Amino acid sequence: MSGIYPNSVNAIDYEVGQSVKWYVNEVEKSPYIGVVTEIAPASNKVYVEWPVGGNQQMDPTELMIVTPESDGISPVKRETGYSSYDKEISKRQFGEFSPKVLKLAEKLVASAQSLDHEQYKLNKMASNIAGAFSSEVVEKIASNILSCKKYGMSDIETYQAIYPDYESICSDHFMRFAVSKIYEGE
Repeated sequence: MSGIYPNSVNAIDYEVGQSVKWYVNEVEKSPYIGVVTEIAPASNKVYVEWPVGGNQQMDPTELMIVTPESDGISPVKRETGYSSYDKEISKRQFGEFSPKVLKLAEKLVASAQSLDHEQYKLNKMASNIAGAFSSEVVEKIASNILSCKKYGMSDIETYQAIYPDYESICSDHFMRFAVSKIYEGE
């Protein structure tokens, strides 16, 4: 006996174009995401197009509605089932499969593009902040190294004097490299 939650128990609870998974029991679900192609309320059946297995008539208690945003989108793009009287009535009452799937795909692509644009803006802002911070820090380190050099300190003394101030924001390797480059430039 299939569980009721999170399943819908009536075919009328489904919509053409909805993504579903086959719900075996509380532990097992199908790894495939199918798409509802037709609804037959008179026989309380739902036709589902699966990526493997084609179009099948399913009992609503065996299906679980999933959200494409979290579970992924089904690779199903067209219906491969045979025409029948139930299917023709379903098309008249609930709409056709192809236009609904196209609308859903367009909506998902648009939301993904807006997220990509937002992520790009955040990455660009972070890059600008990091660039400004790093150039300011590098200028400050170079200024401190040059002032130590002006006072006649050796490169080792300069490193030992400056590194404790900058150890939390730059690596030991970077500091040694900066001191050696400035002292080599004599």
